[in-house]
Amino acid sequence: MQRKWSFILLLFISVSLFANIAQPGIRDAGGTADFSLLFTADSAAYHKIQMQEERIFVQLYKGFAVVKGEYEMLNTTDQQISFKAGYPLNASFETTKNNSDLTAILFEQLYGFKVVQNGNPVDVIQEPIPYEVKEVDHYSSGENEDWYLWTATFAPESLTKIEVYFIVNTNNSNVREGYDGKDYNGFVYVLETGANWKPPIGKGTILVELMDGLTDRDIHGVSPTNIFALNEENNLLRYEFANLNPTRKDNIAITYHDQIEGFDFNEILQNKFQLQASVEQLSTRNIPSSKFEPVEFDSPFDLPSYGSTLVGILFILGISLPIILPILLLAFVAYWLYKRYSKKKMTSSNYKK
Repeated sequence: MQRKWSFILLLFISVSLFANIAQPGIRDAGGTADFSLLFTADSAAYHKIQMQEERIFVQLYKGFAVVKGEYEMLNTTDQQISFKAGYPLNASFETTKNNSDLTAILFEQLYGFKVVQNGNPVDVIQEPIPYEVKEVDHYSSGENEDWYLWTATFAPESLTKIEVYFIVNTNNSNVREGYDGKDYNGFVYVLETGANWKPPIGKGTILVELMDGLTDRDIHGVSPTNIFALNEENNLLRYEFANLNPTRKDNIAITYHDQIEGFDFNEILQNKFQLQASVEQLSTRNIPSSKFEPVEFDSPFDLPSYGSTLVGILFILGISLPIILPILLLAFVAYWLYKRYSKKKMTSSNYKK
């Protein structure tokens, strides 16, 4: 009885693993969430600070992206509020595909992270523990080991401007649908976490500049598919919103270009100051809305379907071969013995005649 239950448990685990592997989504994309409240000790500040305006500037390169976030935060109370704010090193979220299926998106860590509050640099009081260290030391110190943390202070009934800069590696992204997959560059930005602040987000702009000779034709897909307007002359994409109560359907994912073999991200990081200066310049550009035209992209989760059948067949064969091969071998031996016996019997009959 014990062996029977062990077999059933093993079968269940195997099915679960295969289901996770097959779940549609984007893995290891460069990206991030909004900064947000993190510790339960700071829960008294929940929904007392409103994000009046959010401006995100992204420069997409082949293999990486540079990001600047600007946040105008209003303390709606008559008291000063301070708490630990954070940006995640890595995270995952789920979004909807075709308004029904759950689609997983996992993104990696940030580099060259910098915070400025009201024009003054802010000390990051804790940085995440690198993934490589966790792997070697099996590190686990608590809930904040995956976050960049700083102390955010908001004067009563006043606006506070927070600016955040970072670089992400977009070159390791993999898009998966069923048992089919494709290596693209991938970038994500999670608007959903903006719901941690007093609703709604007053207004917001996300401006994406395509660098390195990239154009809109190098974009494989965007989610949501129709939020951006395009300025083709300057290779700019812009998304504007107002009075947004963000949910998972508002989270942004972009797949573009193909993965670059031998990509040296460490070399890119050597130029982080020049890259941050470039995205700073982007944040000062003011191009009228009339210069942008609505554009709709394919979904970043869709892949060519021709490979799915072949991959499915190979997957089934991979499971079945350990069972099928012995059966085929036995069948071949039986057939060989049958043919040999039949031939011997026929020769014997001819000899007697």
